[in-house]
Amino acid sequence: MTRKILFAVLAVLAVLLLTGEAAAQQPAAAPANEWSALSNEQRALLGNLESQWPTIPAERRQQLVAGATRWLSLNDQQRAEVRERFALWQTLPQERRSEIRQRYEQFRALSPEDQARIRSTQQRVRELPPGRRDELQKRWREMTPEQRQHGKPERPPRPGKG
Repeated sequence: MTRKILFAVLAVLAVLLLTGEAAAQQPAAAPANEWSALSNEQRALLGNLESQWPTIPAERRQQLVAGATRWLSLNDQQRAEVRERFALWQTLPQERRSEIRQRYEQFRALSPEDQARIRSTQQRVRELPPGRRDELQKRWREMTPEQRQHGKPERPPRPGKG
């Protein structure tokens, strides 16, 4: 269950990153944030916010529009996966969600190069066979914070070496 929650959290963070990137790429023009400027699909998706729309800060409206656009671009299977991950997110204790949000903000504060390096590392880990991922996860848990920061666990001596 813990692995499933971790995967779900990573997926939620990935969706947030993609939504954040999409929002950052959209121009900040005010007319695009007006309710009437939204597509019919976006208005249908965000319909419960129509009466509050004028009072929502422009930056938040832009994020909502970007999220709606992203959602509308997903196929049925991807939407089902997002719903499942969101359901898992809701089962997390509030403290854990706060911790994840804090880590996400720390990630967003990194340089684009560092963010790209982390994304690349995550992709390489996802591509590993499950047994190798488990082994690396176990080694990570056994590392001290100092070792984690430098990424070098103490290796046990090899048999026959001394």
